[in-house]
Order: sequence, then C-alpha cells, then structure tokens
Amino acid sequence: MKYIPVAASSLFAATALALASWAGTFTTTLVACVLCVFIALGWPQLMGVAARRSLSAVIASAGVIAVLGAAVVGTADDLFFWSSVALAFGVMSVFLIQVLRGTGRPHRLESTIGACAGVVIATTTAGWVAGLRYPVELADAAGGEDATGILAVRGLFAVENSTLLAVTGASGELAVVTLAAGTLVAGTVLAAVPLRNALAMPLVVIGSVAAAIGMTLAWGELTLLFAGTIGLVAGLLLASFRRFLMAQGPPQGILSGIAVGAAPIAAMGALTYFTERLLLV
Repeated sequence: MKYIPVAASSLFAATALALASWAGTFTTTLVACVLCVFIALGWPQLMGVAARRSLSAVIASAGVIAVLGAAVVGTADDLFFWSSVALAFGVMSVFLIQVLRGTGRPHRLESTIGACAGVVIATTTAGWVAGLRYPVELADAAGGEDATGILAVRGLFAVENSTLLAVTGASGELAVVTLAAGTLVAGTVLAAVPLRNALAMPLVVIGSVAAAIGMTLAWGELTLLFAGTIGLVAGLLLASFRRFLMAQGPPQGILSGIAVGAAPIAAMGALTYFTERLLLV
C-alpha cells in the first residue's frame, strides 16, 4: 500500500505522455511541464532537505525552461541546448540559495546534492519534446528521414497507418515517443508486481523489450533493433529504480511518492532522444 503513490504516479505520467504524443508537440510540452512541477513539489521532501520552497521553485523553473526550449528551437542540433542552459543555471541557483541561507545551517550538503539531482531529473524531461520533434518535425533538417533498414518490419494489422493508434505520427514520420511511453506503461505495470528483486528485475526488462517489439510489429514502421533498444533502455531504467526503491524503503509522504514515480519517466525522455540521435541518423 505504501508504494501505491509511486506506481500510480509512474503509470499516470507514462500514459499521459503516450496520449499527448498523438496530439502533437503542444500537448506533449504541456504534459512535460506538469511532470516537472510534480517532481519539483516532491523532490525536496523526498530528500528531507531544508529551504524546500525555494529549491522546488528552482527545480520546476529549470525543468520548464528546458521543456519550452526544446519546443521552440528551429533546428535539430539545438533541441537540447536550453536543457544545458537550464541545468547550469539551476545548479548555480541551488548553490546561491545555500549561500544566502548563511553559515551554520543544518543539512546544507544534503540540500545541495539533493536539489542538484532534482534539477538534473527535471531538465531531462525535455527529451520527450525533443524526441517527438526530432523525427516528426526536424528529421529532414538533420538528414535522418530514412530510418528503415534491413530489420524494418511493417505492421501486421490494418491500423498501422492510423493517426490514433499507430507508432507513426500524423505526418507519417516516426513518432518514437509513443513507442517509448507505451513501453514505460507496460514496464511500470510489471514493476508493480509484488515479486522478489531476483524475479522482478528480469521480468521488467524482458517484458519491456517484448512490449516495445510487440507494438512495433502491430503498429509501427520502426526497426526491430531500434524497438528492442528502446525496450531494453526502458526496462533497465525501471528495474534499477525499483531495486533502489525497495532497498531504501517507501518514500514518506504522497508528494515524495509522486516525485519518485515520475523521476524514471522524466529521465527516459533524455534516453529516448539520444537513442534516436544515435540510431536514426
């Protein structure tokens, strides 16, 4: 029962991103910004640090700026530029807050490290917007419009070209964000199964890979290699977070649970984007 906020937060965030990716960049940007706010509200509480309001404001601001930056840039090479800027200024702001708190304040080291980790997690959320824009809107500018290859497979069902159910976007380009978010939904459900780590970790990893490949076979126009890579990355990320959570125990407070659940979903954004850049170019 103590892990319900964590599982619910993770499942809700992944589902919202999957649905938003069908609607387009604006909706995905909005969902990503909300995700950053949820992380910011619970992260200082999770870390048990002082100056929670100011640190939450810094984490939220860094994440929102990174997401909005990814949504408005005009070239593929600049998709993560504002994430780097937001990360740098976010970390600087965290140190400035600690200086303004004065000397002799308790838990200064914990506050600094914890808040910087929150800034990193929040800024990686921009990867969801960058990942959606890269193949759908900016692939031509990057020279990566042809992502099919020897391992490419067409969908087995008639809905493969549907703008509602397909992995491909409305323009016919690859919408990898839908695949990644859908894989996270399946992986989160498997991670919530009450099993020992020795059984749960391979279940999450194998199940995520199977879910990604299954969605590609059914609806996608991606390669099996790429789908398997996305599934493997998502499965390892969720399995690692699950193991860490079980080792540390359930977070104290609902906001902390929401932040923990949303963190791997946010981090998967950057992993999805950079996997695209490595394999689709």
